[in-house]
Amino acid sequence: MVSDAVTADASAQDDDAQAQREKNTTCEGILVHRGQIWENLDTRQSSHHVVIESVADGEAQVRDHYGTKRFTLSVSRMHTHSTGLRLVSPGELKYGARTTSSDETGESR
Repeated sequence: MVSDAVTADASAQDDDAQAQREKNTTCEGILVHRGQIWENLDTRQSSHHVVIESVADGEAQVRDHYGTKRFTLSVSRMHTHSTGLRLVSPGELKYGARTTSSDETGESR
């Protein structure tokens, strides 16, 4: 009897975790998580980057790259479109040095 209750509880937690992953995933299949940098593609605004501080229930708490403003974005808005956002890889940033892993080389094979 106890093992059935534990199994049901673990199953419910797995279902909740799966539902959170689905809510926190963009329509392009990108799982949004803390620390990611996204670029605002809205042409009506100056280009700027936001950093994800936390994400839950399809809502991302973000701050501008300089840390002066904090606001909430819907994960559904985080897509590559003229009024959306796109995930920026660290190598694309105009500041800071890009780091390469040991398996990346400049040679073609």
